[in-house]
Amino acid sequence: MEFFLPVTSEGEYEQRYVELARFAGASVPAPEARLWSVQWEHGGEVWEATVGELLVRAKPTPRVQDSASVMAIFPGTPYLIVTSAQPLTSLRSSWHNPISVSVPQVRKSVPFDVP
Repeated sequence: MEFFLPVTSEGEYEQRYVELARFAGASVPAPEARLWSVQWEHGGEVWEATVGELLVRAKPTPRVQDSASVMAIFPGTPYLIVTSAQPLTSLRSSWHNPISVSVPQVRKSVPFDVP
């Protein structure tokens, strides 16, 4: 998957990515380190965050979707996942925004394709 940000025009990706990193308190990673998807464990559940999609509890089944969609994922210690929820919008989520995931909880991460 090529790098993109939801609800952002292609010419504004970099500027918006920097803004989202600032909001999250994250560093802006190099293009080859940018993440499209991450899966982590939390309280005995497995959650997935994929840029442009709703947060999903993958296990235990059945799958459950949160109301927030993923805007950006920043690798680091911890990983930081920015969603479309409060305080960026009025949308409520069961997660704080940004979501902070410690490295030991991360099960899988998938980078964007580098052109």
